[in-house]
Amino acid sequence: MEEDAQLYNEVKVNDFTVHGDANEYLGSILGERFKEYRRKWNSAVRLEKVYDFPLFLVFEPMWKCNLRCIMCCHSNSQNSSMEYDSKMPWDMYERIMREAEERHCPSLTIGGHCEPLLDTRLSEMVALAEKSGFVDIMINTNATLLSEKVSRKLIENGLTRLRIGFDGATSETYEKIRVGAKFDEVKRNILDFIKLRKELNSKLPIVRISCVHLSTNDQEINDFINYWTPIVDYVSIQRYRPHEISEERDCYKLGAGGNVVKTLQCSEPWERLYIRGNGDVHICCQPVYGPKLGNVNEYSLYEMWHSEAANNLRSAIKGRDWDSVPACKECMVQYIR
Repeated sequence: MEEDAQLYNEVKVNDFTVHGDANEYLGSILGERFKEYRRKWNSAVRLEKVYDFPLFLVFEPMWKCNLRCIMCCHSNSQNSSMEYDSKMPWDMYERIMREAEERHCPSLTIGGHCEPLLDTRLSEMVALAEKSGFVDIMINTNATLLSEKVSRKLIENGLTRLRIGFDGATSETYEKIRVGAKFDEVKRNILDFIKLRKELNSKLPIVRISCVHLSTNDQEINDFINYWTPIVDYVSIQRYRPHEISEERDCYKLGAGGNVVKTLQCSEPWERLYIRGNGDVHICCQPVYGPKLGNVNEYSLYEMWHSEAANNLRSAIKGRDWDSVPACKECMVQYIR
């Protein structure tokens, strides 16, 4: 295990797993439809094809979080332009599920820039996604609210991947980064979830625990990997990516682990749409950067996916014409400078 952790610094490996490749492992559980979805995903990553409908929907059901992590937009008052007061209406979610089912969309995540466990409808959202034919259903959470009751419902309702952000190997470091969370409580929530999944004799959801590599936790990365790798299904060490360009949030100041990305070919406009609680739809994982295509109260996801704005963005990215897409250039400049 020590040798595996050491690889992170030597060859820039950032995933550690007891099952081998996570998608191959899920394919062995979920079968051919999942494998076909991943084949399409790999083609999209290579910018080979724009599929009839996005392969992945990102849901941000509300603009709300119970923590103020130092690297997150929720701890920065300058991001007021991203805020909205509404929570995604249930009929809006149902309407999107109907369209996604008709178009055979294979995967979604619930989270975005919010803590999904704050939404008491979460387990019902997962259940409806499973009923609507999604083969890969994920949530991204800080696990502060991952109670036994919630955990049981998520396991029973068809969750495929539980992705947990947990950014430290010690309480001092973790609580300095994840402001508002208690290290011991959250760690216990995660361990209890693993125990409950075993008691229910379920392989799903697979559990990923991730750590954003920051200057604050730089000395704990190997300890983090060595502790969690035998416990969860896989561990991910993520390079810090700012939600906005500022001196305070600069990836060379707040981040750590070296500038490993020399060039970057963004494939997200070939993969996903990001749907916010107010109905706004962006074609990116970061609504602060990704152009807004419209609102689900005015257009279908299919219409926005094939819109002139979406197609022009793909053409610009494929041609690396960053000057024609200023929002993308602002994001990309972190990696290509």
